[in-house]
Amino acid sequence: MKKVFYAILFAGTCTLANAQVRTPAASPAATVKQTIGLSEITVEYSRPSANGRRIYGELVPMDKLWRTGANGSTDITFADDTSFNGVPVPAGKYALYTVPSADEWEVVLYKDTEQWGAPKELKADQIIAKTKVKAEKNPLFVETFSIDFNDLKSDKANLVISWENTMVKVPIVIDSKKQVLESITKTLSSKEAKASDYNQAAGYYLQQNMDLKKALEYATKANEMQPDVYYMLKQKAEIQAANGMKKEAIATAKKSLELATKEGNDDYVKMNADNIAKWSK
Repeated sequence: MKKVFYAILFAGTCTLANAQVRTPAASPAATVKQTIGLSEITVEYSRPSANGRRIYGELVPMDKLWRTGANGSTDITFADDTSFNGVPVPAGKYALYTVPSADEWEVVLYKDTEQWGAPKELKADQIIAKTKVKAEKNPLFVETFSIDFNDLKSDKANLVISWENTMVKVPIVIDSKKQVLESITKTLSSKEAKASDYNQAAGYYLQQNMDLKKALEYATKANEMQPDVYYMLKQKAEIQAANGMKKEAIATAKKSLELATKEGNDDYVKMNADNIAKWSK
């Protein structure tokens, strides 16, 4: 009985010894993932709040290197080679530091991601990119420090840093065209290529306004492999029109409209009707 008592007592003591007080973090950790084109960018950072404090010029000194957040370094990972405000950056993980000032910020990508906060001095051989961007007035007060992506396009976006009434945007460009064309070539050279693959390739060529004859070739192939699909026919009609073939485009659009009507897709009925009216002028 005594052995059982001591065993319970020992277990209870171990539990107390291993217990830890847990409280909410003052600057919670956050992860932002954004796909641009076919490439992914990840930002890992901590998010302090203003809590009634003045930020720039007091909590965050002006014209001095800042960790750009709280706690450890803010890290940004590029899955592929990137243009960071015009500066070529190889794929990899980097610490993101800034030097805020009234009119512009200096933004630095740094190889060493193991720093707690910002280093006292940046080592030249660790700097992968250094660039300056305009400091903008944010019309809305941002209580909690924020890093996000905005103005997304197929091959570019802005990395947006916001806090208090200040916002900076760093343009990021990824050569998604090269990746997409490699994907198209690889996929369409396979015997297993589907009508949807040809249709998607045709759509990309149309969106990028490049080699419209090749776009028509792909669209025609897609429709041969899978006839009478209203959304594929609509795209083919638009590619025909882009090639100056308005008569053929109208005929294709009418067929797409008829099929869309049967399927009860009002959106495609309207889009085809609008196209036909535009091309008939």
